[in-house]
Amino acid sequence: MRLSIALTLVGLACVLATPQGYAESPNRTDDNQLKHNESLLPELEKLARAQGDHFFTIVEIFNGETNSAVIRENIRCHNAYSIAKLFTVTALGIMEDKGLLDIDEPIYPILQDYFPEEFDPKWRDVKISDVIRHRTGFGKAGFLDIDAENSARWDRNFLKIVLSDPLKYAPGEKYVYTDATFYLASRIASEKCGEKLNEFMIRELLDPLEFAEYAFSTDPEGYPIGATGFYSSTEDMAKLGLLYVQDGVYNGKRILSKRFVDEAFDRTFELYPVGSEGVAFTKGGAYGQLLYMNRKTKRVVAAHSYQGDTGKLLEFLAENDN
Repeated sequence: MRLSIALTLVGLACVLATPQGYAESPNRTDDNQLKHNESLLPELEKLARAQGDHFFTIVEIFNGETNSAVIRENIRCHNAYSIAKLFTVTALGIMEDKGLLDIDEPIYPILQDYFPEEFDPKWRDVKISDVIRHRTGFGKAGFLDIDAENSARWDRNFLKIVLSDPLKYAPGEKYVYTDATFYLASRIASEKCGEKLNEFMIRELLDPLEFAEYAFSTDPEGYPIGATGFYSSTEDMAKLGLLYVQDGVYNGKRILSKRFVDEAFDRTFELYPVGSEGVAFTKGGAYGQLLYMNRKTKRVVAAHSYQGDTGKLLEFLAENDN
C-alpha cells in the first residue's frame, strides 16, 4: 500500500548529524582489520545494541545484497527528519536533467508572484544552489522548523513567512543551517514542475526506486515541507544511497544523471564527507537517523533510531569501509 499523507509534527529541534571526518577511532581494528569485501552489519549491530534500545533497524547494501538488523521491533515507516533534504535535492536534480530548471538560476523570477510588496532586495540575488547549500542569507538557524516549534501558531501561508524574512547575509556568503531553505526548495520545485514536490517525487524517484510505502509532512496548503517529515522503511531509505553510489542508476535504469551525482558530492548538496579520502559521505537527521554511502566500496548503510548515537557507527565505518 502506498500512502502520501499530510502530517504536521511538533517535536524537538532538528539537528544535522553530519560529522566532517574521523582521523582516529576507538573502533580501529589494527591487528584484526576487517576485509574490505566483508559485511560490516554484524559489527554495526553490536555497536547499536550496546546503546540499549535506541536503534530500530540498520540496513546494509553491499556486494549486491541487502541485509537488515532489527535491533528493536518497530513500525515499518519512520520519519527520516533531515534526510528528507537529500530526497528534495535528488528531485531537483531530476528536474535539472529534464531541463525544467538550472540549479544555479536565481529564485526571484520563479517566486516573484509570492513576494510581499516590501521585501529585502538581497532576495533578488539568491540562487537555487544557495538554497540547497544553506547559503540563502538567513541569520538564524532552525528557522521554520516544524519539528521544534508549534506551527499551529504560524501564519497559514508558510511561503509568506519565509519570503518576508530580511536576509542578514549576502546570498552565498555564509552557511546557516535551517529548514526554511528546504521548504523554499520544495516550493521552487513545485513552481518549476507544475505540481507539488511529493507528486513529482513519487512518480520520478520513489516509484522507480520501488518504495513500498511513504508519507510526507506538508504545510497547511498541502505543499511538502521538503526539509523534514519524509517517512519510509529503513530498507527503502537505503535505496537512495544506492542510487548515489551507482552514479544515478538503479536496477539498470538511469534515474539521475552522473553529472548531477558528481555535482551533489562535489558541492555538498546535503552530502557531507566522512574521513579524508573523499569517497565516503553521510546525511543525518534528528534523533539519530543515518544514511551513509561509500563511492569506492559501493557500501550503503541506513539506520532509523530514537536518540541513537550514529557517530559511533560512522567512526567504525570510517575505519573499516575502505
